[in-house]
Amino acid sequence: MTSIGSDGFGNLFASQRRNARQLLSRVLPGLARRVATGSEGVRRAIKKAEIRLAGFEKTVSVKPIADIPFPKIDLAADGDPVAAIMVAPEFTAATAFFADNPVTSRSLETPTAHALLYCLIRNLCPDHVFEIGTYRAGTTEAICRALCANKAGTAHTVDPFTGDYAEVVLKSWPLDLLRRVKLYTMNSMTFYMEMRRQKIRPDLVFVDGEHDYEFALFDIGAAARLIGPGGFLFIDNIDQAGPFLAARDFLAANPGWREVGSSLRDYTADKAFDPQRNMISQTDFIALQAPRTHPVDRRPRDFGVVRQSGNRVNGLRLHLQSPSRSGKLTVQVVFRGFGATRLWETAADATIDLKPGPVSQSADAAFTPPQQLADGCLYYTVESWLIWHGDEPLQLLRLPEPY
Repeated sequence: MTSIGSDGFGNLFASQRRNARQLLSRVLPGLARRVATGSEGVRRAIKKAEIRLAGFEKTVSVKPIADIPFPKIDLAADGDPVAAIMVAPEFTAATAFFADNPVTSRSLETPTAHALLYCLIRNLCPDHVFEIGTYRAGTTEAICRALCANKAGTAHTVDPFTGDYAEVVLKSWPLDLLRRVKLYTMNSMTFYMEMRRQKIRPDLVFVDGEHDYEFALFDIGAAARLIGPGGFLFIDNIDQAGPFLAARDFLAANPGWREVGSSLRDYTADKAFDPQRNMISQTDFIALQAPRTHPVDRRPRDFGVVRQSGNRVNGLRLHLQSPSRSGKLTVQVVFRGFGATRLWETAADATIDLKPGPVSQSADAAFTPPQQLADGCLYYTVESWLIWHGDEPLQLLRLPEPY
């Protein structure tokens, strides 16, 4: 499992034989185990895989970097930003650019889909974009063209299966485009854990991975955990039951989120597979938008496990909107220290009574006594849980901060 940036391509493209062997290990595990025996049949199979990759490389063509028109919209305004983009004349011009792009021959997405992502990213100006499912880097190119035009941002694209082909494509990109991408040849669970470890939070996530319900629900939920306030989550292949039902269940469980469009509401309940259910023309997308705050209600809400710099936690600092009515906030923190041979774990609780007041306020949930673990652990983590006892959800303006 590797992460590939533009500075590492010299080494990664040095040996197509290694790539072919990796390909065989995934597709033909029985043969791969016999490579060491020198079987002539295996050697021929490896050679065929190399020839297939080399043949694919000859078909890769990349359009030069160009100034692509896009409509400027106010993403902070109420309404449907996707609809506002798609009715603009600049969007027609952007779609024409991607329709005349060689990438259409190796992409599973339409020029309209590429143009929509491009135009939204131009307006969003994200620092980070996640793509779950690289395939042959067609949508990756549209994303990176937008980041390149913005002169900022990185696309993190992950695929455990087609990295060989993606590497061939990325090698052909202009350097300015290549600087905007990192390829991760790992599964999405490992990828999300790595992003959390690096404290990388995206403003847009494109989910196009495994389409079974359980996989799609995980990818959606894991993306939502990391995505920035007001960020966008695009889910592909909603004609299929897995991604569609996963998106629907996620939205039902997370009322702070909203669908940009009406595909989840206006659907035919008698059809599991339905190519007509999408309301974003010429795409197979559902678009969801994250709330601009972090809502907390009676269901315990956690904000992920974060690393703590030392072996002591005094409390949790909260930045929140003032509630419209009085209520009680229950805070629990689980503090862990990971040593070389054992795990230390302790938990602490605090309660804060909140009343209506200024529009926003800060509150400290102090623990008595402060929580302290053994010194010298390899690392420490803090897991925070909040429960709000009030008439309406409590809105956090920022993520909780252990101190």
